[in-house]
Amino acid sequence: MVEERRVVGLSRRGLLMVAAGCATLAAPPVEGASDDDDAVKLIERLTGKTPTQSDRLHLVMPKVFPNGYTVPLALEIDSPMTEADHVKLFRVLAPKNPLIEVATFHFAPLRSQARVSTRIRLAEPQFVVALAEMNNGALLLAKTWVDVATNGCK
Repeated sequence: MVEERRVVGLSRRGLLMVAAGCATLAAPPVEGASDDDDAVKLIERLTGKTPTQSDRLHLVMPKVFPNGYTVPLALEIDSPMTEADHVKLFRVLAPKNPLIEVATFHFAPLRSQARVSTRIRLAEPQFVVALAEMNNGALLLAKTWVDVATNGCK
């Protein structure tokens, strides 16, 4: 009789997301990169609202990625997703891309978890900005620097 063994471990995607999260925490800020005022001004221009930097919104991306064609992105928010406190939508912005709005994700209270995982294209090294629009109209902001070696938007 042959004994079966199951090995439980991280998938490649899970390992990549853990590595990206560690790199996000360990890497120093990049000199010469855009500051918070630039992101706030861009968002005010696009939405007409002023965003608030928030620890509730978590944007995880690798600090350095070999190409801009498929850069992994994970986004989630600490929210109970109840009728009284929920996220209406996430917006992902890449200000140096030809099209600034990279992705929009819509959520419904009591029907979904407020988290997404995908890959995006980046034209060049830049800050990627994530917005969460709450049910009360508040805009929460998170951003991270991503250094890509090749242009993913040509």
